[in-house]
Amino acid sequence: MSQTVPLSVSVSVVLNGSGGGQVQSGPALPGVAWNPSSVAVLVQPVSTTVVSQFLLYLGPPQAANFQGGTYTGDNNSDDLALPPMYAGQVLTGVWTGGNPGATATMTLTGTQDIPGNAV
Repeated sequence: MSQTVPLSVSVSVVLNGSGGGQVQSGPALPGVAWNPSSVAVLVQPVSTTVVSQFLLYLGPPQAANFQGGTYTGDNNSDDLALPPMYAGQVLTGVWTGGNPGATATMTLTGTQDIPGNAV
């Protein structure tokens, strides 16, 4: 029997000299299923001269895995409609054109199903 608990996971990267960066997140333990329902992105400090673009992929960043994106990758959120994710699967967030040296954060929220009495 599994137990459903809240999912809230954040991963960050410092944007490179071109304002780009990439993060990945997904369930790591066998039997655990993530059911992400939303993604939020934030870049700090915010620049007054550039605004990053954010693209989200289920798996590696390639066209076939594209799930959505935003031209306001500095501060935005969106709902997700994804199948459950299992160990070995990742969501990859990619920023481009952002503020070099700023910290970009992707936060996934939803639920996760944990097998047995693992909680």
